[in-house]
Amino acid sequence: MDTVQDDGRWVCAVCRAVMRSYTYRFHPAESSRYERCVGLSWCSGCRVYTGAMVHVPRGRVLTDALALLPPEQRERLMGSEIRLIEYLDSCTEDAG
Repeated sequence: MDTVQDDGRWVCAVCRAVMRSYTYRFHPAESSRYERCVGLSWCSGCRVYTGAMVHVPRGRVLTDALALLPPEQRERLMGSEIRLIEYLDSCTEDAG
């Protein structure tokens, strides 16, 4: 996925939509792998995404975009990167 900077923001090189991203912890705090997190970025216009394991220091607090969801809905979303991205994308669209 090619991106370019435009006015201080990363945008898709193909459709010029603003790139979106989300990082979450995959392992529990007591795990030695706690700092290994999942980083997602996507283009809402092209419907293309990329995901990778990324390092996030133990002391950095990440926003949990799913914190207010019922456990079963949260589990369903966390079981599929595509569903998770669709959900996050809809939240961003709803916010304005």
